[in-house]
Amino acid sequence: MGVVLRDDAGAFVRGSAKWYDHCLNALTMEAIACRDSLALAAQSGAQKIWLETNCQQVVQLWQAGANQRSTAVTILQEIRELSLLFLDFKFSFIPRNCNKIAHALAKRVTGDTRAGWWSCAPAYVLDLLSSDCTHALP
Repeated sequence: MGVVLRDDAGAFVRGSAKWYDHCLNALTMEAIACRDSLALAAQSGAQKIWLETNCQQVVQLWQAGANQRSTAVTILQEIRELSLLFLDFKFSFIPRNCNKIAHALAKRVTGDTRAGWWSCAPAYVLDLLSSDCTHALP
């Protein structure tokens, strides 16, 4: 699981990655990544969050609220509770090719190196930062 926290200009603020030995399914893992993203943002003191995921199903389940039966329902509830910590919160889908930085960070952890933490952008994501698809609107 990889997470990147960026400011409204698109600059790298923090990144993290964590190895999970077991997961129920890809949907649950994506929901866990979203939850972990919000936890990182809260720890970093962020006030306005635009959470993006490349899993359209997670966003659809989020929008359905309590009106769904998903394996990820408990994690979605945790996301909902964490979202209340912020002054402004948005949650949206982005295509997979717009999530390359998080994937690059995720590739840095393994069963042996279980976690990574970056307070500045590592060299291997610098090109991705400048070519990434998303930047917050003013």
